[in-house]
Amino acid sequence: MKIKSFLYVTFFCLLILLSNSCGNVNSNALFKIPKDGSFKYDSLVMNPTDDYILGPGDRFSFQFATNEGERIIFNQSGVAELTEGNGSIANQQSRSLIDYLVRQDGKTNLPLVGEIYVKGLTIVELEDTISTLLSKNFINPFVQIRLSNQRVFFFGDRGSANVIYLTNTNTSLIEVIALAGGISENARSNSIKVMRRTSNGKREIYKIDLSTIRGLNEAEMIVQGNDYIYIDYKPRIASSIFREVGPWLSLATTSLAVIAIFSK
Repeated sequence: MKIKSFLYVTFFCLLILLSNSCGNVNSNALFKIPKDGSFKYDSLVMNPTDDYILGPGDRFSFQFATNEGERIIFNQSGVAELTEGNGSIANQQSRSLIDYLVRQDGKTNLPLVGEIYVKGLTIVELEDTISTLLSKNFINPFVQIRLSNQRVFFFGDRGSANVIYLTNTNTSLIEVIALAGGISENARSNSIKVMRRTSNGKREIYKIDLSTIRGLNEAEMIVQGNDYIYIDYKPRIASSIFREVGPWLSLATTSLAVIAIFSK
């Protein structure tokens, strides 16, 4: 009788654990799409339509030379250059390019320029702004800006994520996936979300299917700094529930075995 009561209690407890475990299945999944059909993906953009906008936390380097960049061209072509005083500005800058941070207040502090507000500017606009400021003391300054911390955030499997730094401005989606180690066995290559912040501050969401050869063109889409790339994964419901209930089931089985032995 005692064993029978114990079985009922054990069965009831397992039901409670099972119901709680079902709620925990895929609880770490991100960016779920509503199942009511109300959500619509944005039209896929193969190349970014907006220039990148500088914001707090961005880092960039810059170099400049007078006379529309004449000395930079001389250096790149290997032409010997006569220098005076402290030497060529282009030569000094090419030896050591320093990163400058866009602070939380949207400003940065640059040598020969001082403190300027750069938040909300594109690279071209920043180059023009610095050129205008330098033109007060230098003849026809040529300014070149390069972002140094462009990155995308890649979520490719359960609980795993990578920050991929972009070394060039034409990095494709398939290149980012390769840099992150590819698509894992649990991931779904037919359900890849790319989330991109636009000029109005909102994010557009594109869905990409690379599971067939038809997705080859979509694999060549150019990513942009601060893109979120998320690959959905298979639910694995049975294994997830067993992982949650398994230890308790093992404990119940052991308890039953002990009771059976001592009840004889």
